[in-house]
Formats: sequence, C-alpha cells, structure tokens
Amino acid sequence: MAVSSPHHNLLRIAGALAVGILLSPAAAWSADAPPLRIDIRVSRHCLASPVVATAVADCRALLNRGFPGGTVTLNDPEATVRIVLNEPTARRGTTPGKDRSVPRLAAADPAYLWNSSWERGVITLCLTAQSPEGISCGLYGLLQERLGFRFVHPRQTVIPRRRSWPLPATFSLAGTPRFEQRGFHLHTQHPIELTDPLLDPTVADALGQVTEYLEWLARNGQNVCQFYLLRGVDRDAWPAHARAIVARAHRRGIRCGVMISLAMIQQQAFQAITLLRPPGSYSDQVDATLTWLFQAPWDFVTLEATMGEHLPLLQKFLPGAQARLEREVQQRYGARLLYATHVIGEESGERVRRPLLPESGMLIHSVMCYSVSEAAAPVYGNRNQRFMLDAARAEVGRRELWYWPESSYWVGFDSSVPLLLLPYLDSRRDDLLLMEKLGVTGHLTFSSGWEWGYWLIDWSIARWSWRFTQGGEPIPLPLACLNDLCPDPLLRKGWASALKLQNRYLKGKGLQRYLAALTPFSELPHPLDRPFQPEPEFRYAWLLKDATPLQAEALLTGDVLLLEEYADRMAVVASQLTGRLSLLERRKSLDPLTVELLGELVTGLDVTGRRARHRAVTLRALITKRGESDLTPLRHRESERLLCRAAELRLEARELVRRQERRYRYPIATIARPRSNLTAYPFGYLYPVAELFFWQREEEQVRAGRFDPLFRNLWDFRRTLGLESLFFKK
Repeated sequence: MAVSSPHHNLLRIAGALAVGILLSPAAAWSADAPPLRIDIRVSRHCLASPVVATAVADCRALLNRGFPGGTVTLNDPEATVRIVLNEPTARRGTTPGKDRSVPRLAAADPAYLWNSSWERGVITLCLTAQSPEGISCGLYGLLQERLGFRFVHPRQTVIPRRRSWPLPATFSLAGTPRFEQRGFHLHTQHPIELTDPLLDPTVADALGQVTEYLEWLARNGQNVCQFYLLRGVDRDAWPAHARAIVARAHRRGIRCGVMISLAMIQQQAFQAITLLRPPGSYSDQVDATLTWLFQAPWDFVTLEATMGEHLPLLQKFLPGAQARLEREVQQRYGARLLYATHVIGEESGERVRRPLLPESGMLIHSVMCYSVSEAAAPVYGNRNQRFMLDAARAEVGRRELWYWPESSYWVGFDSSVPLLLLPYLDSRRDDLLLMEKLGVTGHLTFSSGWEWGYWLIDWSIARWSWRFTQGGEPIPLPLACLNDLCPDPLLRKGWASALKLQNRYLKGKGLQRYLAALTPFSELPHPLDRPFQPEPEFRYAWLLKDATPLQAEALLTGDVLLLEEYADRMAVVASQLTGRLSLLERRKSLDPLTVELLGELVTGLDVTGRRARHRAVTLRALITKRGESDLTPLRHRESERLLCRAAELRLEARELVRRQERRYRYPIATIARPRSNLTAYPFGYLYPVAELFFWQREEEQVRAGRFDPLFRNLWDFRRTLGLESLFFKK
C-alpha cells in the first residue's frame, strides 16, 4: 500500500479546493460581473395549461423581487441561470403506487425532481414532473425549500434579497406529497378572515381576497380547499360568486369543496332540508338544494349529518333523505361526497358515525391541540381521541379517507382568549406522520383564524404534507418552520423551551382547563352542562360556596401554584426571546418582516404566560372571598385587593394586545370589532381579545359571585342555537 506524503496530501486538498471554486456558482459572478440573468425556459404547449402559466408568471415576479439587481426572463438564450421546465411526462394521472379500487377524488401526480448542472459558466436547473400540477409544485418548492422564500401567510411572503445565485452548481431536490389530497377547511361558521369574502360577493374585493388565499395554497403545494356554507347567503347572487371561486381554484390546480348540513340548526349552518317546513317531501328538498348548489362545479361536498353538537344524528330518523343526498352528489353531479365525523360519539354502539353509502368518503376529525393518539385529551368529555384513530384504521382501504384535524379551535380555547398554543405543532406533526403510515389518502386541516401566530401552525402543516429528498437523502422534518424562518440558534432554543413548558404544564399538568375560557354550556345547570373543551373538575360556584377548607387549600397549593410556576418560567423565556430578537434587529441580522413575524410569536407567548398569572390571581381572590363578611367594606377586603391586582395584570396585557393589533393583516374593524355578518357571532373573531373580555368577565364573576351563562354574556344564544331554522330557511 502506497503511503501519501504530507506534501502530496496538501497538493490534493488544494486541487480539490480549486475544482470546487471553479464549479461554484459564485465563481460565475465577480464583483464587477454583469447583472445576474435568470431565465425560465418553458414551451408554449406547457404554458397552455393555466396551472403552469399562472405559476410561471407568479414565480417570475417573485424571482424579480428576490434578485433585485438581476433580470428574470422567459425563454432567453443569453441567461446565465436557466430554469428548464420539461414537458409533463403524463398529462393526467394519479399518484403512483396507490390502490385505486376505492373511489377517490381525482388528483394529478404532483411529484417532481430538480437536477442542477454547470457547464461553460451557465447553470441549468431541469425540472421533471408528471403533470402541470407537478410543475407548479416544483417551481414553488425550489423557491421555498432552496432559495429562501417563505410563504408564511396569504398576505405576507418573506422574500430574500440576493445579489448572486446562492445554490451549488450541482444538486438534486425531489418533492413527493405525503397525501394525494392536501389542503385546508376554513371554518367559516366562525367570523374569521375570509368568512365574508367567501360568502358575501358584495364585500369589497371579495374575489381578490379569496384569490390571495388560493395563491398561498398553491405556493405551499396544497391542492384542495373547503369552507362551510351558511344559510344566510344571498341565494340569487352567491352562485355566480361561487363559480368564480371554483374557477380561480382550478386555475391553480386546486379542487374546491363546500360543506353543508342535512339540517343542522346550530351556528347558522346551511341546511339541505328544513325539518318542520311543509309541504313537500324531504327528497324534494334535497333535490332542490343540490340543483341550486351545483350551479357551481364543486369537486366535492362534505355533509354534516347531525342537528348540532350534542344533538341527535339525523340519519337515524331520516335515512332516506341522507342516502339520497349522498347518492345524488356522486351520481348525478359527479362530485365526491365526504362525511364529516365528530369527536362527540354515540352513547352506545359505534363511537364514530359512518356515511350510509359505501362509496361515500369520510373525514376523520380531531380537535384542539391534542393528537389523535395521545392518552390524555380531555375534549368534549372524552378521555382521549383514540376512538377516532380506531375508526381510521377500520375504514382505510374501504373508502376514501381524509384526516381532518384542527390547527386552532377559537370560541374560548385559544386565539379568542388569546393563547398561542405551540403544542398544536407536535400534535399535528405526529398525527400527520401517523396518518401517512396508515395509508390515509387526504389531509384537510380545520383552520379557524391566522392571527396570534396561528399562521405558523397552518404554514408548518402545509410544508409537512410534503416529503423532500436532497441528493437522494431525506431532508429531516423540522418541528416547526421557525427554524427556516430564523436560523439563530438561541432563538431556536427559546422556542423549544416554550414548547416544552406548554406541553409540560398546559397538557401534562392539565392547566389548559384554567387558561381556556368557560363556554356558556359549561355554566348551565346539570344535565345541560355538556362538555366541549377542557375545564376544571369543579364549578366555581361550588368552590365559593360549598368546598371545604381542605379542598380550597388543595387548589391553592396545587394548581394555583402550578399556574404561577408556569407564568414565571414562561416570563423568563419570553424575556430572553425578546432580548435576543432586539439584538438581532439592531445588528440587522434579520429582515424587517421576519422581525415582525417573530415579534408576533413572542408577544403571543408573553400574553399566554400572563394569562396564567391572571388566572392564578382570580382563583386566589375567589378562595379568599369565601371567608369574608358581606359587612366588610369593599376596599378593606383582601379579595378586592387581589381583583385589583388582576385588573392591573389585564391592563398590562392589553397593551400587548394593542401592539399585536398593529400587526393584524386584515382590517381591525373586520376581524376584531363588533359587526354584522352571516355567522352566529355579531363581531369579528378577535373581538373578545380587544379588551380581554374573558379576563375581565372572570374578575367580575368573582366580584359578583355569579357563575351563570347570562352574566356579562358575549354570545347571541338565539343565532347560535338557531331553533327558528326548524321552520324557516333563514
């Protein structure tokens, strides 16, 4: 065996470095080199596809912004970086290797492969894909996964500023979807950002706002979207608006669906039939509804078969009407029918309801920041949600099956309090990987608002729905896209600490039951007090009037101390994150938009910690009030001193809310103030946050000793319950 001398080794290293420099793209541009010229090479035949043409035009505009000193052309032979889009190898097709024996929503294969090479000073990136959708996904995948573009929100994109081409001369990148169908359900039963633009064509720039969202979906490789139809829509004007929405979606390669109910009375849901409206049969009502609905060419329709949460399942009483709707959607109108399941199961028999027809698909639901597999998930009175996982295992391969988890819950659980709950991240990631392993074909995320950091959850889920390999090696799946948004190691450490704290205290020790605000049903007398979200095992009226001193003391030395402990530790993390972010901002290590995005998240964590401290103080005030005499002047009561402290904490947190409101992407008057709309709620979804309504209500409940749903009521019970819809369409 020959032995290399040290001198010989040095020569080999120098030679390797020289070759590396010659092959480096940076070598193609020196300080005095001409401006960078990037060209997208694509055939006219390929551009005839609206999906390709729209993506090429959008990516060209993005690249122009990302390389402000260069030019981005179309089919220019003089370019120094060539992005070559090969013709799709199959015009239409389905994801390879999938069993098609079960009817499913049509899906083109969007997988793609990039190969980059260098020759004579020109870098050439070639994209190979099976379909126009694959070309679109490949273009956006290159921008987001390699060039540093971040499609975080429909109204915000982080765009890098480059002077030269930043990628190695030779590399490969492959993208493969984890699910055939990937997308989002916008829960427009809540007054969120796009409820009005989707349902009311008279809203200013309604179609433009929806188009922004469809663009965000396409940029993140999503191919389905859905929203809930409400019964107050203008039945004459809305169908034309719906046709325009579907057309815009199809131009992006996105399948568009709408969710309706059979006869749900709750939350203004659109009803296929009016239960107590004579004359005519239910079948006639179903036919008339579908004739009206399919004035727009929906790709799929999702059916809600209950009368409402904790209300009867209508298929028991009206199996003929439901079966007809399932059949007609699929046979007459050629759309897929998906059946919505719920974590509110049957009292006996099967926990998870099924559609009536075997060809109908199912959405397997899970709620809040709990995974479908974890042992403790106290939602809707359940111990956990594993029965939904059992249903998925039973139905996969038998019918089209999509997973339908929540990325936020609203009402009184997260963004309306407000709380930024990072455990959504690992719960959604764990579930996504589990459902992929099971063979579930679709992933439809239930989204209920993007502010207060919830854009991070949706953006992370969208990117996780893809599997990427580089040079044939898998790219690890990060817990959150924060790592890409901000590569600073100390900030990463802070986010990891915040997630660990929330998992330990809010989930592991059950403190989320105190941080979430009580729903009105929780304050009704038994047996009407049906559970929805995690809540204490006792009632606050009981704690005030009936609990023994030992029971009250156990709460003080137990959960109240834990709330304070969590608040102290989160305050430290939030302070460290704030300091580090300020330092990076002063050093100009981050662009201004990234600073704003990260600042929003830090504020969310800070307010979440302050919420725990406020809750601990109001609980202390409630327990203290037990031993006080009504004859003692208010100013001399210890409970009143504590309530004054709670008010101080609330006002301090409200200043953070004011700061956060300046970051809102949609008008405050629309999403955070009282206003009329088609939902059951006469305000935007962030209105309870504006003055920290739930915090103040809890202070006043302790002061007044009242814990009933009518005290300082926020909700319109008539519109929420919707009893009049048993007789009338609106």
